[in-house]
Amino acid sequence: MKRQSFLNVGLAVSLALAPQASAADDLGAGLAGLVIGAMIAGAAQNNPPPRQHRTPRKAAPARPAAEVQADKDMQQALNNFGFDAGPVDGSPGKRTRAAIAAFQGTLGRMQDGVITADQRALLQDAMARERLNPAEAAQLAAANPYGRRGLPAMYQRTPMAPAAPYPTPMPPYPQAPAAPYGQPQAPATPYAQPQLPATPAPAPVPPVAAPAAAAAAITAQDSIPDFGDLSPPAASMNNLCNQTNVLTTSNGGMATAEQMPNPGLALDEQFCLARTFATADGEKVAKDVGATQALITSLCGQMKTALSAKLADPAARPPEATLADIRKVIDASGKTLSATQVSGRVCLAEGYRTDDAAMANVALATLAAAEMKPYAELLGHHLREGFGFTANPEASRAWIRFALDAVTSGAAPAVLPNQTAERTAILSKAITAN
Repeated sequence: MKRQSFLNVGLAVSLALAPQASAADDLGAGLAGLVIGAMIAGAAQNNPPPRQHRTPRKAAPARPAAEVQADKDMQQALNNFGFDAGPVDGSPGKRTRAAIAAFQGTLGRMQDGVITADQRALLQDAMARERLNPAEAAQLAAANPYGRRGLPAMYQRTPMAPAAPYPTPMPPYPQAPAAPYGQPQAPATPYAQPQLPATPAPAPVPPVAAPAAAAAAITAQDSIPDFGDLSPPAASMNNLCNQTNVLTTSNGGMATAEQMPNPGLALDEQFCLARTFATADGEKVAKDVGATQALITSLCGQMKTALSAKLADPAARPPEATLADIRKVIDASGKTLSATQVSGRVCLAEGYRTDDAAMANVALATLAAAEMKPYAELLGHHLREGFGFTANPEASRAWIRFALDAVTSGAAPAVLPNQTAERTAILSKAITAN
């Protein structure tokens, strides 16, 4: 065998080194190629490549059944309120995290997509409360710019009324004691029948006057009733946002900078959205500082009385001049800017909660004067709608532009920080077109 291999190698080498003299040698060259190819194939068969060993991938540890069920409940609740969490499979992914972030936005919380235990509980409680009282849910959704998405936040601020006590059971039916066996049983005690009062005889009906006589008694002056003149209704922030929510729902959603068929409605939508956020924010601040409702009512009422004169006509001067006067009052009070900002946020929420435009205006001006200029946007909405002022569209645009310029210059946004770019684009386009 070895001898045959040496002969094959020698033949291959001699053929490879032989000079190519003529075209007739092509046959020899072809044979040499076949021999070398056969040798390489044989070597490959005798020396196969080493086999590669793959390490099997370890399977992920199984999650506890309770944890999977909790995630399923969360996904179901998110889907119930219109937050698209995807399939209810108990395995949260990008879609579920996006739904959580959207839900957190309606609460005015950080939209990081990581749900907390309190937020889980709020979702479940809200879904149970909605099913328990659908009429209440429909009423609350109609008053919220988020619609049904805002129900958990609305429920969080509106505790459920305590259930009525269970009625006292009726006393047992009286029974005579049983006689000994073999003795005749005593007759059953008859059930006491209530005594109804006697029905009085019907009173005689007076005769109806003849139609001709009645017609003769009506004069031409009395033919058209007079209920008085209808006074124009006072501007109400609650009413505006209720109407805006209905229009937004019928339009299939809120206007965007790209799709804005009605600039006026787009401004109303952004105002109501900011109002909801500011209300939730101020209520949280009040809870954090431990302010009672009695204290809020007293102190915010004092602030409204003291500063209302400084806001008698904000349309008469540029925003900078009006806010400079408010700043003088703040500096003279000796209060820090931080404390003033806390007071402004609490009183703004109180003004919106009670539909008190004067209190909300004073709070907004205080915040804007205390180095929180973006709050001037909401004061611009108030000027546009006539909340506490005479409606003035031109002054409204000036205050909104003042707030947008502050945000563009780096000031922290007053509301919905995660939607700053989108809101700025919508407001800029709306005030230009409106």
